[in-house]
Amino acid sequence: MTRDLEARDELPDWAGAKEFYQKYDPKEIIGRGVSSTVRRCIHRETGRQYAVKIIEVTPERMSPEQLQEVRLSTAKELEILHQVSHHPSIITLIDSYESSTFIFLVFDLMKRGELFDYLTEKVTLSEKETRCIMRSLLEAVSYLHANNIVHRDLKPENILMDDCLNIKLSDFGFSCVLKHPEKLRELCGTPGYLAPEILKCSMDETHPGYGKEVDLWACGVIMFTLLAGSPPFWHRRQMLMLRMIMDGRFQFSSPEWDDRSVTVKDLISRLLTVSPENRLSADQSLQHAFFQSHQRDEGSSIAPYYRFRIAAWAALACVRILVRWRRARPITSELLTRDPYGVKGVRRLIDACAFRIYGHWVKKGERQNRAALFQNQPKALLLTMGEDEEREGDM
Repeated sequence: MTRDLEARDELPDWAGAKEFYQKYDPKEIIGRGVSSTVRRCIHRETGRQYAVKIIEVTPERMSPEQLQEVRLSTAKELEILHQVSHHPSIITLIDSYESSTFIFLVFDLMKRGELFDYLTEKVTLSEKETRCIMRSLLEAVSYLHANNIVHRDLKPENILMDDCLNIKLSDFGFSCVLKHPEKLRELCGTPGYLAPEILKCSMDETHPGYGKEVDLWACGVIMFTLLAGSPPFWHRRQMLMLRMIMDGRFQFSSPEWDDRSVTVKDLISRLLTVSPENRLSADQSLQHAFFQSHQRDEGSSIAPYYRFRIAAWAALACVRILVRWRRARPITSELLTRDPYGVKGVRRLIDACAFRIYGHWVKKGERQNRAALFQNQPKALLLTMGEDEEREGDM
């Protein structure tokens, strides 16, 4: 090990990165970005595991202007992370190192990976899981806004999970400090999560600009996606999708939303409000009935009268479940052949199998997302089937 370090000292770039390699042992790649790679690494003294984001800033891959932009944005991201990383729902920056060609950022290791991957595995989440995730996310957003910071790139890919399914917000590359009454005009973020005012601002020079409210719009999109399995605004033609966003056109369509509560639909509708002045803030969202009705005070006791009522309601529920079970329509081969997607359990199984088979089609970029797997094209399907039949006839 000592000989390796002495040999590397002769390289011009090694001097800046030597401290990182002396302290950490990088392992396998666990993620990739446009100009960065994320690896698992081990602290040599303690054996603790972390994640290191290695940003390449070489003239071979970038122009001088791009290099300068990456270094400036990374410096801004580091400044913001040092300010907010002690929050329990925000990723913690452990160490940072810089050389002439690489920047090393060491973070907590979130072993479960991205919320995007967890959602792809589960297809849709329950209201209970969604409540837990969204409460942590909104608390992080509330903390950022209280410190005059707007994230501007909230999406499932930037939300990381640990083994206990606790989340931490990451990727502050587009974040910036925004004090009242300042406004922003820069077009940045991911298309499916952009707020209407960002799009309008980019098209109208007289537009006053946008503020922290854009993060709450993105929270609404994330919440909708967790519960439905697909985003509220999506179209194969991007211009039509952007028009849907600016008009705020989305639907709680069947069957995905048939079993969802009125309160969760109300919260999403208040977050996906086109007018930023009428959109809920992070603090107001946390006070919504969707969260308050399931909040329990620590150490609170239940009176005997309420215990009796709970037991009575539980017994009544058991009786109703038994009666409905006896009256339930049996799932026969004829029913499955006629309408397999009409049975909720079978529908979830079909969706899960579809994602396992065709998951490699789903890209995390700007042009395609999870909703692409659910876009039906009957005419195209019939034409394809007709072509297959002709080929079989020719054979």
